[in-house]
Amino acid sequence: MNIKEYISSGIIESYVLGLATEEEVSILECVRKNSPEVQQAILDVQLLMEELASSEAVVPHEELKSTIWDRLSTLSDESTALSDTGNAQFERKEIEKRVTLPNAGTKRWLPLTIAASVLLVLSLTANILLLNYREKDLKKMQEVISSNQDSQEKLKEANERWQIIQRLSVKTITLHGIEKYPEAKAVVFWDTKTADVFLSAASLPLAPTGKQYQLWAIVEGQPVDAGLLPLSSGDSLVKMHHIDKAEAFAITLENEGGSLVPTLSEMYVMGNI
Repeated sequence: MNIKEYISSGIIESYVLGLATEEEVSILECVRKNSPEVQQAILDVQLLMEELASSEAVVPHEELKSTIWDRLSTLSDESTALSDTGNAQFERKEIEKRVTLPNAGTKRWLPLTIAASVLLVLSLTANILLLNYREKDLKKMQEVISSNQDSQEKLKEANERWQIIQRLSVKTITLHGIEKYPEAKAVVFWDTKTADVFLSAASLPLAPTGKQYQLWAIVEGQPVDAGLLPLSSGDSLVKMHHIDKAEAFAITLENEGGSLVPTLSEMYVMGNI
């Protein structure tokens, strides 16, 4: 079995995502026990999944909390004022009714009348408060939906990209840090049929001001520009330039805007296909 071809077949990604069949899982479990390279590839993909899940998490805007509390305070004041006004009007009408009642039997029925009046006032107050709470919940829901709309669109794009890299024609190339940067790591997803290239470089150090990471494809021994990693991007999976064929991929740190040739002394990671 060719271990490199087995790793690049996409079986490891399917295994980590829980999409592999029982037969595929059984074979992979057997292979990983005897192949440190396969075991490391599984760990790399698991780490990548964790980084993607963390980076794609939807976080509400900071000002949302204060907006909601301001609205709650306003609704509470309005509810109190409305309740007081309703109670006063109701009590005035009830007094007027009591004055016009016949004198006969008034004392006997007065306790029941007062109790009924109190129950009616409580019922009206409860309905007013319930209406205000429903209005508050609706407005809060609308604010949350509005504030998270951009995040939802980004998540949709990320999901679409993940569906693309699950194709059988996609090869996964792990770029390991060179001697100067042993902790650096990146992963390239290269579709050998469509020439699409996606890069996950969440483990690279933050680029200094005025600098930018650049991806290179090694084609017949020569570096070919494969695109720049955006300076500020919330995407953990970035689409790069189309590459028809390659022998390896590498990332260097260049001046902002990129370079025509790689600065070899600033190479961070590299991986062979």
